[in-house]
Amino acid sequence: MENEQSGSFESLNPDEPIFKEIKKQEWWKWFCEDPELYIDIRKANYINIYYYGGSLVKIEKYSKIKNKFITKIHKKYLGKNKKGYISLNLKELDKEGIEEIKKNIRNVYLKESKKEKKLKEKKIQGEMICKNSKYIDSEFEYKFEYKNDKFLRIDFIELSNGILSFVELKQIEDSRLRNDEKQNLELPEIIYQMDKYKNFISKYENEIIDYYKKIIQLKNDLGILKQKHSTDFKLNKTPKLIIANTYKELSKGKIERIRDIEDLLKENKIDYKIIPWHPDEKR
Repeated sequence: MENEQSGSFESLNPDEPIFKEIKKQEWWKWFCEDPELYIDIRKANYINIYYYGGSLVKIEKYSKIKNKFITKIHKKYLGKNKKGYISLNLKELDKEGIEEIKKNIRNVYLKESKKEKKLKEKKIQGEMICKNSKYIDSEFEYKFEYKNDKFLRIDFIELSNGILSFVELKQIEDSRLRNDEKQNLELPEIIYQMDKYKNFISKYENEIIDYYKKIIQLKNDLGILKQKHSTDFKLNKTPKLIIANTYKELSKGKIERIRDIEDLLKENKIDYKIIPWHPDEKR
């Protein structure tokens, strides 16, 4: 995922040329209509297109002088065995080209996800977004001073039944979910993390509402959302936690772990939900 700490709530400008020009492009419809892709608009007025957690392309801006979109894609996703990024010529892109990039992401990014827990979590995140239209944004980042932290990153923004909520995603085996004598001698990180989100929401309540009204309107106008959402919503001041239970079989130790996690979350009044998730299944 791209780092998008740059920009404030106010820096998002729906009148930027990138948003005016992009909806005129034929290839833009292909991105919006692909059920395996999801698109996010960032505060600094650029666009990220994701394929199950892998960044298919970043569209940075529209250049009036060059009459083209400035883009960035990982070289490996174009089949090049090199590090770093390169521009993607969107005018020459077709549906077959998009499928080829997706194949390369599967062979590079998603193959690595089987080895690295962080990447596997991003794949779960991507599948959840593609399967559920209530998730209207992902990977929201903001510079936010909180104790020893200088910024925060939130996995999902959910809009359901007129309520906008910030949602954190964790896998059941994540050590940050439980007091563990070997790894977590003090309060687990998840409690601190959810408290940080709650403080952020409280501090920026009005700014968050105004910002997401602009995001929703933009995504509606550009055809990004699988279903259109209303800009008339209320903000949930309590962040949510979703835990993906990836256990295929339950042993005594795993049952105890789940019980301990739930006891901890209930004790700290965390709004949570545990959902079954088997990453090896075809979706």
